[in-house]
Amino acid sequence: MDFLNNINIDFLIGFLKGIQNLIGDNCEIVVNDFRKGPEGEIVYSINSEISNRIIGDHPRGAMFLHFGKDINTLEDNYVFFYNGYNNKKFKSSTTLISDKEDKVIGSICINLDVTETLNISSILNSFLKTPEEKNTKEVSINNIDDVLIHYIDEVENLIGKKMILMNKEEKIKSLAFLDQKGIMKISKANVTLCEKFGISKFTLYNYLDEVRKK
Repeated sequence: MDFLNNINIDFLIGFLKGIQNLIGDNCEIVVNDFRKGPEGEIVYSINSEISNRIIGDHPRGAMFLHFGKDINTLEDNYVFFYNGYNNKKFKSSTTLISDKEDKVIGSICINLDVTETLNISSILNSFLKTPEEKNTKEVSINNIDDVLIHYIDEVENLIGKKMILMNKEEKIKSLAFLDQKGIMKISKANVTLCEKFGISKFTLYNYLDEVRKK
């Protein structure tokens, strides 16, 4: 990374590692060198297995998809979403590196794998759609756990009793309703449901298998 001759390389690498550690395992950071041409070359990376990149590769087409081959038209700190390696969804931010003549000679890209986040968002969006009934109460949603709590309340109202008091048939009917709403995609939803139903995980998944076979 000799093209970063105005920057303390050890400091830069430490700073980038700090960003990656802060954001977590779904974060990839790539440093590109554009001095040899607009196709560029990856000269440093952290967590590059996320998008299956290696040192010496050309930058992927996300930037060029937006700006073509003229890298000097790139916006600094530009943020965009794109479909990447292995059908993953990425949110990406590009910070440009310029020389003394303000010519773009490199970039630092932070790529965040948001595939699972978008899946959860899809559950939330489905939940927040207006129900068929016109006069429904307003629901306050602060996080994904609130979705689970709301649907537990809804299914108890549907059956007419607390989940712990339901018989087997009622529990299976309730589980069918909750599974249709995507509740089983929520992390640790099975733990909460076992507690609410008063059953073991083994029994819960037996009921779930029965629901899905139907």
